[in-house]
Amino acid sequence: MNYCNYLFDIKKEWLNNTALVDIESEKSFTYAELQNSVIALSKGFVNRGIKSGDVVALHIANSAEVVISHLAVQYIGGVTCLLDPLIPIKALTYYLDDTKAKHLITGKKKESMNEICDGLDNILEANEIFPIIDSNSNDNHLIKYEYLKDEISTIFYTSGTTSKPKGVMLSPKNFSNHVKIFIKGCYDYSASDKLLCFVPFSHGYGSKSVFLPCLQSGASMYIMRSFHPHKVIEAIEKYKITHLFGVPSHYQQLLKKEELYEYLKKLKGAFTAAALLRTDTAQEWNEKLGYFLDEGYGLIETSTGVAFRKNRLPNKLGDIGTYPKEFVEIEVVNEKFEFLKANERGEIVIKSESVMLGYINKKEETKKAIYNGWFRTGDMGYKTNDDQIVLTGRIKDVINIAGIKVAPFEIEAALNELPGINESAVIGVDDEMYGEIVIAFVKLNNGLELREREIIKYLQSHLMNFQIPKEVHFIDQFPRNTMGKIDKNTLKNGLKRV
Repeated sequence: MNYCNYLFDIKKEWLNNTALVDIESEKSFTYAELQNSVIALSKGFVNRGIKSGDVVALHIANSAEVVISHLAVQYIGGVTCLLDPLIPIKALTYYLDDTKAKHLITGKKKESMNEICDGLDNILEANEIFPIIDSNSNDNHLIKYEYLKDEISTIFYTSGTTSKPKGVMLSPKNFSNHVKIFIKGCYDYSASDKLLCFVPFSHGYGSKSVFLPCLQSGASMYIMRSFHPHKVIEAIEKYKITHLFGVPSHYQQLLKKEELYEYLKKLKGAFTAAALLRTDTAQEWNEKLGYFLDEGYGLIETSTGVAFRKNRLPNKLGDIGTYPKEFVEIEVVNEKFEFLKANERGEIVIKSESVMLGYINKKEETKKAIYNGWFRTGDMGYKTNDDQIVLTGRIKDVINIAGIKVAPFEIEAALNELPGINESAVIGVDDEMYGEIVIAFVKLNNGLELREREIIKYLQSHLMNFQIPKEVHFIDQFPRNTMGKIDKNTLKNGLKRV
């Protein structure tokens, strides 16, 4: 088994299909050309001493270089550690030490890496990748490595919002099952489909949910460095894009620009994940563009998506659809790990061949996360009578007010229903009397004004007294991580209270 099988085991009639286009550099590869580039780079890696089992860290922005480098590492049986390209150079040491990486490929200059180069056998710049390919383009005799189904082949890191980032170890079995889940539960592409990827390839969303099902079907992936509404529209028009992938904030930005609607209406599908989609955003997309904004749910520990809502509106915030039962099991449990009945709230747990091997160097945390084969997501929610999954919050996000547990999720849902509020975030902060109190941050729609007392009065008729925020802070822009999620730690750290 090998990630590269999806590239090399394709139908012969797809060899001349476009496989990959780097929109910024305008580099384009057919399936045959991509195969040849991967083999050539693999040979170059071997010549530099990279071998099966070696961890190769990729610190590269979305580009043809990161895609081909990842494929080449997989081809020779290495372990690709896909790192967020925005990780500062000084912070790279943690990831390199944690994975015992021997090789680093980066979008930065080598000279800037002097302080972290000890112990590394190779440091390559992204701009060296194509010269290596060109110098090995006539050598196509390298044999592709075959991993054992439970052999580690990739490492992704969690966001680390509550602790140090954890390295998630994934195997060929994991991403093989993910492809089955995605095709059955979400999209089954045709060879003529064209997918636009501006979500990070360094995250499982880009390198698993977008790219692997694309290769499986002979479709084309068009990769962009980052999101910008007008650049997205230019790509849709120039390349005749059929499917769009993003996070909720991307679609909220697109909806603000009515001049773009005529182009967005040409898509066959639009998909969001990584953060929950607001119901009003889903409704507005459907009303103005004439089709549904589909949504997926998963974690990097489950090789991304396991549940999907397609071709319908969400009934409420957190309604993320159902799952293909032949490839994944999803249940809800209480604190004693007893399975709950429909509509009973508890922790979402997942059993599937797409569940990770574990966290690297963290046996105890792995034991806590995987219980009797079930992965404990840390997400709270319930299943409806027809097996639709509804999320209601995160266990670790619970605010403890004098012993009463409050879910920020429910307060945010109420805030977001108030006309004039564009987006909200709720946190708990320490308090001598109550243990914790609720603090809300809100971003208003342009040109609209709301006062704190108006918001509090509204919430008093929608929430219980102990859920009402003690303070409401108005904010122009929310701090976000690279996947578009609001960074609540930054909000909390920047909070100034008397």
